[in-house]
Amino acid sequence: MRVFLFALLLLTATTSQAGTRGQFLGMQLIVNIASVMYDGSNDSSPHVLFEAMNRPEQDSMVGRGKVLEAPQKVLNFICARKGENNYHCAIYIHQSPLARIGPGMAHFEARGAEARALFEQFHTQDNRFSFRDGDGLFLIEATPERFVMKFNSNGV
Repeated sequence: MRVFLFALLLLTATTSQAGTRGQFLGMQLIVNIASVMYDGSNDSSPHVLFEAMNRPEQDSMVGRGKVLEAPQKVLNFICARKGENNYHCAIYIHQSPLARIGPGMAHFEARGAEARALFEQFHTQDNRFSFRDGDGLFLIEATPERFVMKFNSNGV
């Protein structure tokens, strides 16, 4: 299974040059946020998310990056530096009691200790973290009590 996920991650990392997109795989939805667009323009969303993560840089499946540690392995969250001004984030949201997923959509919500564990892995302001990608398809809204991530291919 890990080999399959690694191969899939490599494939999506090399083909996800369209800003933000989601890929539904039955028991998980992968949200890819890439810096470089098909037309050559640049989206700063993955760089902003990379810098917002209060995690040390380490080697990951997609290169040197930051990896979010999720309780109960309900989420895999990696943002990597692919080169100068080129960042890529891959967020795997697994079907679980904390997540509802389907074609083109995902809603992940943690509360209590699980929310706090995720919240503490981001640089926050006024005890709050908020992120929305440039395409308006993915967002994170978090406090120490509640951590929410949403993806919708029609907009969030």
